[in-house]
Amino acid sequence: MNNIIIRDINLGGIADSKYQGQANSVAEMVGFDIHSEPGIMKSNQKLAKESGAYVDDLVKVILPCSDGITYLFGSTNGKIWSRTSAGVYALEATASPAAGAVGILDAYEYQGYIYYAMESRLGRVAVGAPTAWAGRNDSWATFTNTDADFHPMKEQNQVLYIGDGNYVAQVDAGVFTADALDIKTPLRIKSLGKILTDLLVGTFVNVYRVATEIFRWNTWSVSFSSSDTIPEVGINSFLVTDNYNLVNAGRKGNIYYYNGVQLEQFKKIPGNWLGTNEALIHPNASCNMNGLPLFGLSNILGNPATQGVYSLGGYDRNYPKVLNLEWLISTGNSSAIDIGAIELVGTVLLVSWKDATVPAAIVYGVDKLDLTAKIVSAYFATRVINISRNDSKTLAGYVAYRSLPNDSSIKIYHKVNYAIAWTEATTVVDIIRKTVYLKEAFPEANTIQIKVESNAAVGDESQYINNAPEIEMCEFSFE
Repeated sequence: MNNIIIRDINLGGIADSKYQGQANSVAEMVGFDIHSEPGIMKSNQKLAKESGAYVDDLVKVILPCSDGITYLFGSTNGKIWSRTSAGVYALEATASPAAGAVGILDAYEYQGYIYYAMESRLGRVAVGAPTAWAGRNDSWATFTNTDADFHPMKEQNQVLYIGDGNYVAQVDAGVFTADALDIKTPLRIKSLGKILTDLLVGTFVNVYRVATEIFRWNTWSVSFSSSDTIPEVGINSFLVTDNYNLVNAGRKGNIYYYNGVQLEQFKKIPGNWLGTNEALIHPNASCNMNGLPLFGLSNILGNPATQGVYSLGGYDRNYPKVLNLEWLISTGNSSAIDIGAIELVGTVLLVSWKDATVPAAIVYGVDKLDLTAKIVSAYFATRVINISRNDSKTLAGYVAYRSLPNDSSIKIYHKVNYAIAWTEATTVVDIIRKTVYLKEAFPEANTIQIKVESNAAVGDESQYINNAPEIEMCEFSFE
């Protein structure tokens, strides 16, 4: 008898493809918490839309402020919304700069002010209790290059740095300098990061130029300290990690590790990246939650990979860093999605998005991680299992659980010999052995994929709310 055991998925995460991956990896996984208690798979809390009808633009920066309010900025319409700690949204202002587009591309709180960057102008408002946006100045400073797409911000060594075309501008103690550092054209600054006391500058030319550079600058020399060129269409973002630097570069799902001098290939998001299929991570679509780096993947063209909020980490330093798709946005859609920003506000996770699944009815929103409700359905699917090419076999097996609350369920599906659709198997719950097992063996197969689905409790009784199965492992066998 041959056994197929699926367990310890926190050590493998999502595989490189449905055919191959590191040990303990699966072909697909959506909605599971695999890290908080190693060895147990729990359904995540769900993302729920919180912004109502207020937010009507893609928010590319979510800014928790020292006044106790969180501010969100429209990337094309220039609207500035506030969010209280109770989750109440309001429109505070609409930017009206003296020149250039009104869309707000980045914002940062620095030395008593909130600074917000538009195409041509840098605005600011004094932080108050709460901040009085009526007293803002939408044209406090003027950019030289007036980049229409990118003005990333990063504070380093008590100075606020802002990208503007091939210039790094700065605000130092209330004084604006348009060209604290310049790099060669046609490079444009798309993202900023930090390493020790140095500033990292990620660049972009255009969608046709498959070559970009990362620069390291000590923030006081007249020129950068080092640079590295890679064959990618731009450096999109620096992921929020701790004491190491990961960047998303290009539009084909590549994540690189920066070793202090050069970029080294680290991870590729699995998907179909052939031809014109493209996706990326926006500059502010990353945060760190309880030590786990999160990022949001956004479609550009062709939906090459499942779009949602991923993690790339492990329980602690003794565990491998693995990829996991933690959440889909609240609409439940996983294609034609833009995730503009991800931010942890205290213990509250916020995710801003645009859902263009129906092009004529584009929807915008901001989700909050709902601590009162589980994801309705989480699942993982195995890699393709080659049973026997010369002799078909049947499989029997079970899913072992730690808990299976009333009105929750564990379902098992299969795809035999590369079938297109999943077929649900008939199962039986054994409450003594704490297993959900196949009532009948899977059909004879040469190859098979197995999907396990964890469905949250749906009963009205209060003890069942916010409850879902907890899965330990699966075992399938064939003779």
